Amino acid sequence: MSEIHYFQRYSQKENVITNNTLLLFSRLYNQSPYKFNLFLNELTNDLDINVGISFKQQTKAKNSIPDGSITQESFKIAIETKLSEKFSINQLVNHLDSFKNEKYSILLGLSPKKPSNNKIKEIEQQVVNYNAENNTKISFISVTFKDIVFKFNEVINDYDFELQQIIDDFESFCYSVGMIKDDEYRMLTIACGKTLNDNFKNNVYYDPSDRGYSSCTYLGIYKNKSVRGIGKIENIITANLNEKGKLDIINATNGSVTETQKSNIIEMINDANVNLGWNIRENHKFFCVTNFEKTDFKKTSKNGLFGKKYFNLSYLIENIKEKNTIEIAELLKEKDWK
Repeated sequence: MSEIHYFQRYSQKENVITNNTLLLFSRLYNQSPYKFNLFLNELTNDLDINVGISFKQQTKAKNSIPDGSITQESFKIAIETKLSEKFSINQLVNHLDSFKNEKYSILLGLSPKKPSNNKIKEIEQQVVNYNAENNTKISFISVTFKDIVFKFNEVINDYDFELQQIIDDFESFCYSVGMIKDDEYRMLTIACGKTLNDNFKNNVYYDPSDRGYSSCTYLGIYKNKSVRGIGKIENIITANLNEKGKLDIINATNGSVTETQKSNIIEMINDANVNLGWNIRENHKFFCVTNFEKTDFKKTSKNGLFGKKYFNLSYLIENIKEKNTIEIAELLKEKDWK
């Protein structure tokens, strides 16, 4: 069964990407104006925007004191989306005329990668000049799609199940259209529970073949409030074990399947049957890793891991390009997550 997506695919046009981003923002606001307020201020470098309605009693006016008031501070965020970091300064300057007399006026440049520091300074100087000439207080802020995913995850809780699914799908959408490109440092983490020992033994994780996943390079196996192992994915193989004890390969992300991978999958199928009484001979996919390295990447918030979670390891580990899986596993022992 195909997975249902929150966000439209099949196009890389700027209006589709912008629409999906605005849809993400609106879903967070509809779920929690408070969390949207936190998210927006994180995204706009703590400009202290007050999103939502304020209820006050007996607020003094010029010539009277009304019994109560309901107010909302004005703000406007104009968004210019680009499929690269190459913004047109003239186009951005023209957008400045779209602001009126809002208390907070923000021009958001949204792109896969931030423009160079020199380009940002040039844009900011044009905004300063415009503000001086028009007595306005407009700010320009450059934001990447990776920033949005990171900040969104920062403000939601582990029990916000729907919001977690929404941001995971938005991140998956961004990868699919090239708005986030560093999936080489992305780790899929899945609760293993009863299978953990077998996962380590066989360097294999399995799931039903119709369960979808987005692009990632590493696989984390989780149990008892911590990611216990991490492995670099070699191949994701959909296969059935036939009556003769041999694998019928249906699909392999790597194109070919090694004898070691076949042997590990067969051993995993047998272990699932002997140790747990589970029949996984058919309709399963098998994530084969080079080797599961032991780690202890602790979850500090309440409750366990529900379903799956993605981590961008480049957020957590400095100079990750220089690290192998063993080194990453050791460094994750010093980190934690919520």
